[in-house]
This record gives sequence, C-alpha cells and structure tokens, in this order.
Amino acid sequence: MKLDVEHKLGKIADIWNYFIWDYKFCSSKIKFDDDVKTNYFGDILGYFQDSFDIIFETKQTTNYTDKFSFSISFLQAIYIQQDFVEEILGIFKTGIDKGILKKDSSYSINRELRNELVGHPIRKFRGKLVSSTLFSYESNKDEIQYLRYHIDNKFEFENKTFLISEIQIRHKEFLEKYFDIILIKLKSILEEYLTELEKLENVIKNRNFKTVLKLVELYFEAIFENDYIYDKDSLIKIYERKEEHKRYENFIDRFYNDLKSAITEKKRFVTEIYERRKIDHSNAEKIPIPDIKFVLTDSKNNKSVKKPIKETFHYELGKIATKRNPMDFEFFGGLLKKKCKDNQLVVNELNHMENNIWNEIEYYTSLRLICTELNEE
Repeated sequence: MKLDVEHKLGKIADIWNYFIWDYKFCSSKIKFDDDVKTNYFGDILGYFQDSFDIIFETKQTTNYTDKFSFSISFLQAIYIQQDFVEEILGIFKTGIDKGILKKDSSYSINRELRNELVGHPIRKFRGKLVSSTLFSYESNKDEIQYLRYHIDNKFEFENKTFLISEIQIRHKEFLEKYFDIILIKLKSILEEYLTELEKLENVIKNRNFKTVLKLVELYFEAIFENDYIYDKDSLIKIYERKEEHKRYENFIDRFYNDLKSAITEKKRFVTEIYERRKIDHSNAEKIPIPDIKFVLTDSKNNKSVKKPIKETFHYELGKIATKRNPMDFEFFGGLLKKKCKDNQLVVNELNHMENNIWNEIEYYTSLRLICTELNEE
C-alpha cells in the first residue's frame, strides 16, 4: 500500500521541484503566495515520508502499553496526513476544501475515530458531556478496540472495533484519490507550459536573440542560473559583440545549445514523470546472487596492449573557473598553458583572461572558448 501512495507523491514532488519552484509561469497557476515561497511545501513532503511507515507498516505489539502507543501514533499520523492533503489541495487550487472532504467516507470515518480516541477522549459541548472513550484492554493485535459512552446512545456502553487493515485501506484510498486530483491539475499546467516551450523553440530557430531572451525571461528563467554570466544583461552585451571576436560568438552559440538542450530535457522529463512505473525495491535483497566462476590464466601468455591515456584539461579548467584571483590563476593557468603551449588560441585566451581577471564577461567568454577548443564542456 505504501508503494502506491509514495509513487504518486513522488510525482507531485518532482513537478514541484523541477517546474513549480523554478518557473514563474507554472507557479502562477497555483496559490504561490509568500507562505508557499518559504518552501514549507517541502516540509509537508518530508512529513509524509516520515509518517508513511507508521501508517502502513504495522508493528507487532506484545503488551497493552505498546499497543496503546502504536494506536495513538497510527491514528495521529493519519490525521496529520489528512490535514496536509487539505493544505496541498488548497495550494494547487483544486477547489476542494474541508467541507467537501467531510462528505468523503475515506476521510471522515478515520478522522472521527482519531478524534474520539486521541483528540477528544472526553468531549464536552457548552459544558455538557457529549462522549467519553477508553482503549480496550482486550483488543487483538490486528484491531483497534475501544469502549464508548455517547449522548446519542444515552451513554449506554458500546464496544467498538476497527480492523487496522481496513483503516489502512481507507486511508490509502483517500490519499490516492486526492493525489490523483492534484496530478490531473498539475498535468494541465504542464501541458500549457509545454505549449509555451514549443513557441520558444520556434523563436530559437529564427535566431532573434532579444526575442528569445524575452521569452526565456517569461517561461524558462531558470536557464539564467545555469552558468556564469548567463544573466540577461550580460548576454545582451556579449551578443552585441559577437562579430568582434570568436569568444563572444562561441558564448552565444553555447547559450543557444544549452537552452535547446534544457528545453528538450524538460519536455522529456514531463513525459517521464507521467509514464513512470512503480518499482518495488522491497524484494531486492531476496534476489539470488548468481554463481561467479573465476578462471585463472597464465599471465605469461597474455599480451596486454597499453592504450595511450588521453590527456584531459578539466582539472585546470575547473580551477580557473572557480578560483578567480591572480595567484591561483598564475598557478593553474600556468599548468594549462604548459599543456597547450602549441595551441595558440588557448594561449591567447589564457592571456586575455589574465589581463581581464576581474571582468566577468571577458574572463568567462574566453574560458568558454578554451573549453570549446579543447572539447571540455
């Protein structure tokens, strides 16, 4: 049971983390107010994960104290999850409130049970006793049994019993029903968003840079955080100089490529989220390990051919990208210059970086041209 609801909640979490949180277009379709911007939604997701085991993995109890403790935590965890579902239904503007939930038996039966036993074991209204309850000492391990006296029954003794499995099933049905409603709402948001991304792709084909940046600002602003000087103002300045030197033209081409790749990835991810199947890892450790046979050979008869090790530059490039000061650049840039002493373009761009170490546009456009030249992205 837990796997089913975790699977659906995982989809909601992914859409939140990779679309709602990153793109204003998506967040504008929900109740993304100042409270939600604090990402307390992330706390809700965490609380769900922490309480799933309490609800869906029934522990064996050997005495009344353990059973009493389990029953309270079990019912309280369900109650909290119900409150969280109500909260996120509001965040995603589904139009479902507590009044509607109270009419749903998958919600109301479990909630009333919790209220009677945990919330208000002694209930009064305007000073008058309405009901009193007490956990039974005689309940079986697979049930919750309690003694009840209620005004509706003229305070006559009642012995009420609920199977734990039925409570779990009812709560699972509740979660799945409203998670599905949320996922349908989110799917409509993502479909609308994909339409806007397709429009952006068409503009990219026409290579109208300023129009591209305007649409990126509206629909794909997370790309601006993707790399150094990918902010709008810097990109415009670099674009205006693209005929001046190869480093500027290369940087704009790189931005276009990154943008197209990121859009393609987002579109693919939407499909993957909604087509994702449940994977049950619970039996992973039961899979038998195949026998592995080791064959000993005579090393004298094996002629190994040593393949030449391809020289890489990502260590030095990584250092000069993040350690932007004269001392570090002299050391790490010097290492790269020695490796590339026969590549005049790389040497020239390293000199340009050294002379413009505090100018971000000059520094990083040169760095990216070096990366392109050395095939080190």
